Amino acid sequence: MLIKWTARPLALAMLGALAACAYSGGIDRPLVQKVAWFSYLNGDDIRAACVPGSANQYRLVYNGEYDRQVRTYEILDAPGDASFLARVQQGGGIDLINFSFSRPGGAGGWKSSEAALSPAQMADLEGALAADGAFGAAPEGLRLASEEFYWLFVGCRGGQVYFHAWPYAGGGFEGLRFPEILLRHDRTGVPLNPPREVGPINRTQRGPLGENPTPRFDISIQGNGLWGLAPRI
Repeated sequence: MLIKWTARPLALAMLGALAACAYSGGIDRPLVQKVAWFSYLNGDDIRAACVPGSANQYRLVYNGEYDRQVRTYEILDAPGDASFLARVQQGGGIDLINFSFSRPGGAGGWKSSEAALSPAQMADLEGALAADGAFGAAPEGLRLASEEFYWLFVGCRGGQVYFHAWPYAGGGFEGLRFPEILLRHDRTGVPLNPPREVGPINRTQRGPLGENPTPRFDISIQGNGLWGLAPRI
């Protein structure tokens, strides 16, 4: 994953460390999210395990304004019933810029639930993903702001890696079929933060480091995954 830096010099070293760590599990642990969030979104762990003959594996992330709600869904199509793991972080997104050992997790916390999907339920989900374009080409050049609402997908199917994203403003978001299926199996009890327009995004820097503690960042897509990270501090 190539990172393009657009931050101030004071934060470059910190941000470089945060984005460089490869995800290997435990995204609901605050320190893991701090150091590996972008690797998680890019599905680096899924990519590393995706070889001919490997089980199908899917990750879907709902960015419902990053500092208000993040939902993640992990589906592994193992023999028999597929495993389905839902996680929701409600409020106070992890501050990816201002690190604090005394308060590593920020204000938010994760709720999780697990379920099993029968072969028929798994086929239903995969059919919805296919209809929604998840197994097509990634949206080249798309840029997504943390303040926005969007779905992001990375998965391994038939030994091939797929990557896609659907912003609320365009991208066929309102016609997506897979979110309803995910929410049907989501037992966290946390309602979806409903998508809506958030107005123009100010993609300029927002003042001296520490002046605005809420994390603001953009991600961009190139090829078959994440290409850029642009923190706004």
